[in-house]
Amino acid sequence: MDANGTTIRTCGELAAGDQIEAWHNGKLFHRGRVMQTIPLMELFWILDARTGARKLLDVEALDIVRCAAMPGLEADVAAGLAQPA
Repeated sequence: MDANGTTIRTCGELAAGDQIEAWHNGKLFHRGRVMQTIPLMELFWILDARTGARKLLDVEALDIVRCAAMPGLEADVAAGLAQPA
């Protein structure tokens, strides 16, 4: 796991706009920007940086790490979403 970030224990520690990485068994599964949190259920939505899709993640099922924003990544995702199929 990335030792440079802040480990998140509860959904209440997240806010819309935070950049996160979601790890499971030492493997990176998701990376992206938090879109919305559901603190009562310990769930949150991200915009996945790799696919541009929204993903619903569970704080209790994954190791969540807050990380620095990746320069240019947001623009790449937005551009990919704007392209016709």
